[in-house]
Order: sequence, then C-alpha cells, then structure tokens
Amino acid sequence: MKLYFQMGHGMQGLILELLKEWGEGHVIISPVNIDCKSLQGFSDDVKNAGGKLLFDPQIFYPSAGHFKLQRYPYWPVQGASIVNGGEYAHIDEELLRINNKIGTDAIILPGDQINELNTDHSLKWMAKSADFFRRKSDKLIYATLCLDPERVRNLDFIEKLIGLLEHIDVDGYYVVAQHPNGEYIVEDQLWMTGVLKLITCLKTMGKKVVAGYSNHQDLVFALAKTDAIASGNYLNTRSFVPDKFKTPRDNTPKQKSTWYYNPNSFSEYQIPQLDVAYQFNHLPDFEPQANYKNKYSDILFRGATPTSTNYKERKSFKHYLYCLREQCSVLNRDTYKETFDTYEFMLNAADAKMKAIKAYGLTGRQRDFAGAIEPNRVAMYFIDRNYGLKLNLEWGRM
Repeated sequence: MKLYFQMGHGMQGLILELLKEWGEGHVIISPVNIDCKSLQGFSDDVKNAGGKLLFDPQIFYPSAGHFKLQRYPYWPVQGASIVNGGEYAHIDEELLRINNKIGTDAIILPGDQINELNTDHSLKWMAKSADFFRRKSDKLIYATLCLDPERVRNLDFIEKLIGLLEHIDVDGYYVVAQHPNGEYIVEDQLWMTGVLKLITCLKTMGKKVVAGYSNHQDLVFALAKTDAIASGNYLNTRSFVPDKFKTPRDNTPKQKSTWYYNPNSFSEYQIPQLDVAYQFNHLPDFEPQANYKNKYSDILFRGATPTSTNYKERKSFKHYLYCLREQCSVLNRDTYKETFDTYEFMLNAADAKMKAIKAYGLTGRQRDFAGAIEPNRVAMYFIDRNYGLKLNLEWGRM
C-alpha cells in the first residue's frame, strides 16, 4: 500500500519539498485549493520533481459547489440532469482536456456523493462517464465512489452496491467515505466494518482502490491490499469534510495548535504535553523508533524542552506524512496472513503504548487512538472470518 498526497490548503510547496526529498510520489490535485490559472504550473513542477498526478473533480455536491470549484470550466450548470446528457457530456469533455493538458497518470471520474435518494442517478452518471473516457483515453480510469456515513454503515447496501458496480467498465475506484458525526478518529464499529468490506470486495473483483481523505486509522485497509491511501496536512485532508466543497462556508480563522504524531501509539499530542513527558522523564515513549526516525521531528528529542524547539506546523505535517508513508510500507507483505499479523501486532503495540502513556495522565485528547482500537479490531476480524480464505488465495493477483 502506498501513500498519496491529498492536496489541501497551503500544500503546494510542502508537496514539492517532499517529492524532491523522497524522489517520488502521487499527488491528487484538489481544485478547491488551487486556481485553474495556476494548475498547469504546479502540475509541471510536480512532474519535474518526480511526482505523478491525478485530478479530483470534487463534484461531490453539484448544486452546492464551492465558488472556487465553480470557476473551473467543467463545473455543471445549476439544474443540469444526466437524463438529457448534454451537460454531463460537457463535464467529461472539459475533464478530458484538463487531464490531457496537465499529464495525469490516471483519470478520476466525476461523481456526486451517494445517499439514500440518488444511488441510481450516481451510478448512471458513473457508467456514462466511464464509457466516454474508455473511448477517448488509454489512461487508467478510477470511478469516484463518495458515500455518506449511513450508506457505509449499511452492510446490506454495501453488498447491493458491489453487485451494481460489477457492470461498470473502470480500472479502479477512488473511495471517499464520509466519517460519521464529523469524527476524525472513527469510533463506529459498523462504519469501519462497512468501508473495509467495500474495499475488500472491490479488490477481490480485480479493481484498484485509492482511499481518499485518509489518516492513520485507515492503515487497516492494507488487509484488503488497497493500492493507496491519500492524506495531507490539515484534518480536512485526513477525513472527508463536506463543508470544504460547498458554498457558503465559514471562513472564520480557526485557532491552530501544533501536533506531534506518535507512530508508536497511533495518537497525536500537542507539544505542551510533550513538555510534561520531558519533565517526568517519559519523552522516550514518544520518540520514533527505527525507520520512523526522521529529520522533521528529531529536534524534539535532542534534550531540550519540546516547546522551546523550532518544531512548527510545517515540520509537524512532514513528520506525519513521513511516518504514515513508512507505516504503509511496513504493511506491504507477500501474503494476506503476513499482512494481517503485521497490522495486528502494530495495533496491539499502539494499544499498549497508549495505556502506558495514559498511566501518567496524558492522552491525545480528540486525536487519541483509544476509541479506534475496538472498531478496527471488529473490522479486521469480520474481514478475516468472511474473506480471509479468498484473500489468501487471490493475494498474488490483486
């Protein structure tokens, strides 16, 4: 499983820096975060730095799109319907032009969020777009599969959806699953089981899968041999936030804090909390080990009080993405059983480390992973019981 960059606010420079340092990477361009006039220049910079491109149309809410999205020439006219076809043919033609011009590695089809009322509409649009791009391009085609939380939680719906998707001619799926209740770390067992079941079924159908708007909780997707998870800097690139793609939205400046991701515990902590750990001689519990050691966060562990160091937001983002990339790499195993055992070990180790840290009074607060341990275990054991044999047999071809 690979880590892709999920482009967000202020990420253009960050992405280019990391591409140059790492020598490779895939970037999912976010049109809500870049003006169409700047698109070509940034795309050229990405490719010159050794990166590959995908363009996410972000037509999750066609009738309520953010004003920045509406500036793009492919954006649908209000009230357009696929029944007539003309408007959606225009969308596909403009997206084909953009993909060809900036030189994307694969095409992400447009798609709105699937909810209780629009499933048929969404799948018809998907099928029409898939047919158009199959005729017009030889690039890999990923269909956007954006789901509201209740569709993800409904395992019967997931089963039905998989049956409907079997007839659509695409190479893979760009899965965007909205978290329940606006959570960053999901504590809902059914939601986590549903999204892992969906990805597992898509992979055993022979499709590629990129899971968008992901965070470290989604490392469990490696059990389905997911091709990539995509993540970024702020939380709205690590979980799908509908308001980011709608107009109007609250543009009031938010109070920001710098966080540190502890790969040992799958949790994030504010820097003043590390000061407490430093004073009580517990800072080694937070220090990255082995492959997770990196130049972005090593300043925190050189013997000074963490808040007195130059560990700022940018280093925090780089550290998080570096660790997540390494964790994805660790989970690239030759067999399903090896992958399952590796993730189970990582999850149990994180649980033990969180408990050790909590024993002296510190938690990751709203970014603590404790609430995710049970949902992730439920999901992984559900998949193992129901699909483990098939995954073991088909792992090599997936």
